[in-house]
Amino acid sequence: MKKNVPERKEIIQAEYRKLMLAAAEKVIIRRGYGAATMDEIAREAEFSKATIYKYFNNKAELLLAIILQYVEEIRAKMAEIQQSALQPDLKLKKIIESILKIQSEKENISRLFILDKSLHDFLHRFFIATRKEDNRQFQQILKLFKSKREEINRLGCLVIKEGIEQGKFVKCAPETIIKYVGATVEGLLHARYWESHQFLPEEETEEIFKFIMEGIGRQSLQKGEHK
Repeated sequence: MKKNVPERKEIIQAEYRKLMLAAAEKVIIRRGYGAATMDEIAREAEFSKATIYKYFNNKAELLLAIILQYVEEIRAKMAEIQQSALQPDLKLKKIIESILKIQSEKENISRLFILDKSLHDFLHRFFIATRKEDNRQFQQILKLFKSKREEINRLGCLVIKEGIEQGKFVKCAPETIIKYVGATVEGLLHARYWESHQFLPEEETEEIFKFIMEGIGRQSLQKGEHK
């Protein structure tokens, strides 16, 4: 059975968006956020600038869509892992490895988030500073970003809760555990930018998972014992 016209149109539009975002990412990496232009992005994507503007009002919306795409990749992968038949500790390990792999694939654009001042300033204004402008498109993107982040946390908590119920994790509020696990992984992602030698995601996962599961306290020491 042939796809109806509206469905074909949606598929084409989704593909166009992917091409535009890929082009925007390449241009921003090559030129930096401040110097990147819609003209250059259109040339990279091999679309007219008018076509680009049918999908995105400006460069900022393109950047935010790139970030949303990154967050959605993580959310989708976590949902897949959370629903799998793996044991909860292995689910947590797989989640960490998946995030490291996705970040490794996006390393160049991720590095710009830290090193590009114009990009850093924009993200600070958008995600941290109070927005005075009444821009419906921006507000929708921010709402979507927050909802995806909340879903990521919810999925993580489900994995932790399952592990607590099976006696694999310590009894603690799942929200607290996932907050600190997330902070540890995010901290590692930032630290990787300054290291001269980087391990493969699989190797790094082994180290960070062992650290999270075992901690830094000597297991042989009894409570109250000091040496």
